[in-house]
Amino acid sequence: MSQSAADTPAPNEARSDDFPAGIPFIVGNEGAERFSFYGMKAILYVYLTALFLRFLPEGTLADATVEGAKAHATETVHLFIAGVYLFPLVGAVLADRLLGKYNVIFWVSLIYCAGHAVLAVAGRLGELGQFEGAEVGMFVGLGLIAMGSGGIKPCVSANVGDQFTSKNGHLVTRVFQIFYFIINFGSFFSTLLTPILYSELGPEVAFGVPGVLMAIATFVFWLGRKRFVRVPAKPGGKLGLLDALTTLLLLSPAFALTVRTLVPSVWLLVGVTAACMAGGVALFILRQRIEPDDGFLAVLVYSIRNSGKRGLRDSFWAPARERFGAEAAEGPPAVLRIMLVFLMVSMFWALFDQHSSTWVEQARHMALDLTLPSTLAIAIGASVMALAVFGGVWLFMFVANKRVPMIVTRSVLAAVATALAVAGVLDLLRGETTTIHLKASQMAALNPLMVMMIIPGLNALVWNPLRRRGKEVAPLRKMTIGLFLAAVAFAIAAALQGVVEAEGEGEVHALWQFLQYFVMTTSEVLVSVTGLEFAYTQAPRRMKSTIMGFWLFCVTLGNLLVAYLAPLQKELELSEFFWLFAGLMAGAAVIFTVLANFYRGRTYLQSEA
Repeated sequence: MSQSAADTPAPNEARSDDFPAGIPFIVGNEGAERFSFYGMKAILYVYLTALFLRFLPEGTLADATVEGAKAHATETVHLFIAGVYLFPLVGAVLADRLLGKYNVIFWVSLIYCAGHAVLAVAGRLGELGQFEGAEVGMFVGLGLIAMGSGGIKPCVSANVGDQFTSKNGHLVTRVFQIFYFIINFGSFFSTLLTPILYSELGPEVAFGVPGVLMAIATFVFWLGRKRFVRVPAKPGGKLGLLDALTTLLLLSPAFALTVRTLVPSVWLLVGVTAACMAGGVALFILRQRIEPDDGFLAVLVYSIRNSGKRGLRDSFWAPARERFGAEAAEGPPAVLRIMLVFLMVSMFWALFDQHSSTWVEQARHMALDLTLPSTLAIAIGASVMALAVFGGVWLFMFVANKRVPMIVTRSVLAAVATALAVAGVLDLLRGETTTIHLKASQMAALNPLMVMMIIPGLNALVWNPLRRRGKEVAPLRKMTIGLFLAAVAFAIAAALQGVVEAEGEGEVHALWQFLQYFVMTTSEVLVSVTGLEFAYTQAPRRMKSTIMGFWLFCVTLGNLLVAYLAPLQKELELSEFFWLFAGLMAGAAVIFTVLANFYRGRTYLQSEA
């Protein structure tokens, strides 16, 4: 792979191994924000199920009504996730064309904090028995968090890249690896801790603590405001505002699908959506009349309107090539080719994000008690927390271009090893045990824990040995394997659920979910990580942000599918629900395989014109 311009220092610039001054603030912000998001998400399904059941009068909790509450909770969780991954398309346009990345991240972070505050108040209202107010507050809070998290998502990684110059561009890969680690680091601990807060202190505290972390994230980001390199938005001003409003209005059908349960009349929703679409088209036409641009939609519309000007042997995009130039005209067909292939990836997200809903429900019916040697259990918990704190300090100092002395690192590791060894010996002598009651939602912590192990494991055990033998697995091949593995993961979940239903409540231990989590997380690494890289390299330079937005939109489509199929939980056993998605995923994987075999693309590097 050739180097980008940022990778090669100019002749008069010395290579630097120091991270830019703003990076510690961005990394600190990302760690706290991810803890906030995944902490809230960890308890969302359990909270919603309990909330919806409280609307039912005592004595009416028949099986049908209980299953209906669970289905409604599943639907709401996945509509929320769909919204989170829909807003990046709006956030990207706001950042690139109107406000700039820093302003978007900062101001939507405040919206994010407000969302957590509303959820905390809603949790308190639920505890006071004001269930209608709790439900309204929950929907408002989730809407604000979807706007905040989704608005931040497309800007953070781009903001990181903006901080580097030709002197330190070689550090970009390393900082993104740190980013991926910090995301899963925050997710792991928040998924473990937030369910305990929910169980012991109630929903207002469990939702409030992630809000406090989000406020800290925002404050940390604000502290670095004078150290960030800020790339101004283009075109900005009136044209940028028109671009942002056009995008928002043209996305109205997707937004309508995510809020359909909140609107009493379908016809009202259709009417508002049609009006928004008409407004979006009108604003697009107005914008092009003021100053035509060469974005995805502009090039596509121009090619359609001027298709009669093509010669017999000219391609569909020939008029656009004459009007906008070769580079701009290559963008839309490249994006459309990638979108066609990636359409089947939406099914993967329909399965993957169920670890926040139906897999939690499965764990609730399994045995959750875990018996461990008493002293060792305490030592393990204390060691994990100590290493977490030390790791966070070490990482923050590393990106701040400071190093923790090796003797300190060795001393901490030696102290932890000694504590574990002593605890183990004491337990062998005493023979005492303690029982820990796991929370069903804590099982989802297996996912980020496994991500941190599977990525280096695949590199060390699979990809590097193949590379040394001169064999490189193509990205689409990796993704094909990953999609089939997702189907296998749900087949495992379905088979396990069948055993749970046969054996009865609490008879099968929840740790049996380890296998389905392992297969699904391997699938995630093969599909998500590889897909991001593939989409980025296959999109022309002008279309890289566009294709990233469409990649995230695949997540929205997958979660909308789950939301629309969630009512089937009232008719099907959970095992049958899992088999349904395993079959759908297997079919999508077969179609993806065919499309991938016919895909003919081109790799575009950032340094290329």
